[in-house]
Amino acid sequence: MDRVKQLSHNQIRYIVLPFLALALVHFVSYGKLPYDEGYQFPLIPFFTVLLICVICCEANTRNYLRLSKKLSLTLAPVQTILKQITASLMLTTFIFAVMVYSLNYFVFGQVARFTQFLSSLFIALLIISVETLVYIVRDFKRAQIASKNGEANITWTINSGSKMLRIPLNEIAYLFSQNSLVYLVKTDGEKILTQFNSLNEVSASYNTDAFFRLNRQFMVSAVAVKEIHKDVNQKLRVMLSPAVTQIPTEATVSRYNSPEFKKWFRQ
Repeated sequence: MDRVKQLSHNQIRYIVLPFLALALVHFVSYGKLPYDEGYQFPLIPFFTVLLICVICCEANTRNYLRLSKKLSLTLAPVQTILKQITASLMLTTFIFAVMVYSLNYFVFGQVARFTQFLSSLFIALLIISVETLVYIVRDFKRAQIASKNGEANITWTINSGSKMLRIPLNEIAYLFSQNSLVYLVKTDGEKILTQFNSLNEVSASYNTDAFFRLNRQFMVSAVAVKEIHKDVNQKLRVMLSPAVTQIPTEATVSRYNSPEFKKWFRQ
């Protein structure tokens, strides 16, 4: 059970998708089960359906992340949820229709029956809706945790060039240090050059309990952690979001800090 909890959403998705593709092929397109007479495993239809599922889910994830930079679950939860689900359903319908009809024509030399297409589309939209709701619940819980910790009422005063900015703590995704320069990246993707020369100076100036120091270059909040991958020698590779220019989207956590980081992230 602990191993399952350590899996990222992407890892769980790619484990589940082959089983969903098997079910769709046997119950919708192929229409036969292993114990039926004349059954042969539908290899090409299976990989075709799996490809469609992967592309639809990947496109939905990227679209969700893009919209999440512009929308706020805390300020306008109903509007955000409706826009996310509507965008997911519309995008999936378009991609699914294009792929189903083109692949059926070029691979199988025929056009899918409309009734069969509608039943397949309904299942695809159901899968995408569940995936989108999982993302929404995840982000809503993270926002609640931030609110309980009082982060929503805390602001940092940052000097950036000739400007002085007040930035709410819950809008800070991560900080990046390089060549004696420290950049602050907000959850909406805005990158700000700060007055600090190192992450140690940041910790000395503000309470950074809400962040985790991945290494010498990165200090991140939980909302910035997109994916976590195991690396060699018990290290971890952490994928960060949002991505901004001239800042790596991947950070490495040493084997010594990995257990503490995983514990922090689960909480």
